[in-house]
Amino acid sequence: MKQVNSFLIAFSMYSRIPVPQPDWEHSSMDYVMCYFPFVGTVLGALAWLCFEGGLFLGLSPLLLGAVLTALPLWVSGGIHMDGYMDTRDALASCGDKEKKLAILKDSHTGAFAVMGCGLYLILSFGAWCALEPGPGLSCVCLGYMVSRTLSGLSVLCFPKAKKSGSYVAMFARRASKRRAVLFLALLLVLEGGLLLWLGGWRGGLSAAAAAAVFGWYYHMSRKQFGGITGDLAGYFVQLCELVILLAMAVTG
Repeated sequence: MKQVNSFLIAFSMYSRIPVPQPDWEHSSMDYVMCYFPFVGTVLGALAWLCFEGGLFLGLSPLLLGAVLTALPLWVSGGIHMDGYMDTRDALASCGDKEKKLAILKDSHTGAFAVMGCGLYLILSFGAWCALEPGPGLSCVCLGYMVSRTLSGLSVLCFPKAKKSGSYVAMFARRASKRRAVLFLALLLVLEGGLLLWLGGWRGGLSAAAAAAVFGWYYHMSRKQFGGITGDLAGYFVQLCELVILLAMAVTG
């Protein structure tokens, strides 16, 4: 029952996909990060269906690109984009760690957040319009799962900017950490194998791109914020997905 609750909580928190109401008992948080990547599985499947369906129906590349750009926001409810925008504001402040963390908590939206979101959506739209069907599309769709697997690992393993009082700290404290980390690590290996099998050298490029963003995310979060927060984890998900999408669009 605990596993089912963790699955339902993961989908309730990180998507707008309808699921039965979970039992929000405290112990249900133990394995939420293990099921977080499967939100990306659903999103990737929907993206593939939209892309192939749009081609079958003869939709305009511009309309199809717009739908695929909006799809992650519809499915996730914008929770990761919210973290991306907050982080863009904090990084642009050039303040110390305390000021950056205060900006992450501020409910107001700054100019750099708006500009960052606009730039993100423009790049995503352009990349989707340029992406060809084939191995590159498979890598992009699988990338939604890869980004969330790595984000879950960061929540469990990376230093935390706040030791308490945040979702990230709560998950890291409550999770049966060793089992969760092992599960996510094995899942990541499986995803890497699928990338190589489905995408060949493009799959290798996607894996390298995700690894590079993950390494940069670790370094940046420690240097700029003293560790990760929920907003930074969302920022990573968005950035990882965009880099994979751009890499696949450029390589055809």
